Amino acid sequence: MPPRTRNIAVIGGGTAGAASALFLARAGHRITLFERVDNPTAVGAGILLQPAGMRVLQALGLLDEILAHGARNDRLFGTNAHGRTVLDVRYHDWDAQQFGLGLHRGTLFSVLWQAVLVAAIEVRIATAVTRFFHHADSVELFNDDTSLGEFDGVVIADGTRSSLRASLSIPQTVTPYPWGALWAIIPDDGVTSGVLRQWFRHAGQMLGLMSTGYAYQQKNLPVISLFWSLRADRLAHWRNEGLQAWKDDVLALAPIESVLAHIRSPEQLTFASYADVRMRHWHDGRVVCIGDCAHATSPQLGQGANLALVDAAVLAQCLAAQDDIPTALASYSQKRHAHLRYYQTASKWLTPFFQSDSRVASGLRDALLGPICRAPIAKYHMAKTLSGTKTGWLFGDLPDENF
Repeated sequence: MPPRTRNIAVIGGGTAGAASALFLARAGHRITLFERVDNPTAVGAGILLQPAGMRVLQALGLLDEILAHGARNDRLFGTNAHGRTVLDVRYHDWDAQQFGLGLHRGTLFSVLWQAVLVAAIEVRIATAVTRFFHHADSVELFNDDTSLGEFDGVVIADGTRSSLRASLSIPQTVTPYPWGALWAIIPDDGVTSGVLRQWFRHAGQMLGLMSTGYAYQQKNLPVISLFWSLRADRLAHWRNEGLQAWKDDVLALAPIESVLAHIRSPEQLTFASYADVRMRHWHDGRVVCIGDCAHATSPQLGQGANLALVDAAVLAQCLAAQDDIPTALASYSQKRHAHLRYYQTASKWLTPFFQSDSRVASGLRDALLGPICRAPIAKYHMAKTLSGTKTGWLFGDLPDENF
């Protein structure tokens, strides 16, 4: 007997929310998607879409359009200020057919959002969900004192700074990272074709360039993402120093004059901050958290969008397998545990080696990581980690059923 049709609310129209709404609507559920802004759009620069995320998009029938807008990246390569190789990870060391896809964040959002708008999904924009109440067999959502309706289940996907997560009876911590990054999207002159290129000076300076394909429906203008590591408490100092002082620091690390020529104003650079979100599990009765709301990390492994997409696919499978929603959501937490814990822990451990004031951490990185990247077994596991498919330090793969 097929699972009963359910009335499910999805809160948040980003990657996790839009993908889960699509999967659940296609499974025959009645979906209402709440988005608090009146003109939803993506914020941020480029993302690296991994094989795990691309497999989910293929299951949604959206991969071809994504590929048409992205830029293939086969390698992650980084050197220190003395030219020594610090990081060299190639997808073919795991699977010769796989690659990463540099993508404008707005493209992923737009493709998913357009699919939501033409699906059998009720979309309620400019509607903030500020609280919820558990009834015996439903969850009622509210905007302040105004009821927004009762639902059989609720998916919270409102991002790292979720306003609802703390209301759940789930042990959790949210720890802001002291470091963030300045981002810019600029024209791509072909300086990093096929490679996500990084430069490091100790762990206090990190520059990255990544081919990012095309902005949504603008295929005549290829773009590149630039990011520069910066402590959040040094942002005001950076602004006071002025753009030329920053360019001098960049050029002392990497010869990218042609890239910097496209940046003529500080307003072209946007500061992004990050946080580490830890929850003991991700369900509370008929409510579940997914995406960055549930497990935000530092960007060291570039897995945010990929983990969110896998969340959406697994959630739909659990709801298809179980007629009882609390049981289905408990199954979701169990199925996502190994994958999410691996990437949360790996990201947290890696961060001090790439974003910190520690000379000890950066010294160990520079001395050891390059040689490790050349060891066959290490090359395999590093590339597999980058792919987004590992569920354990030595063993464990995402099951094919997740896609």
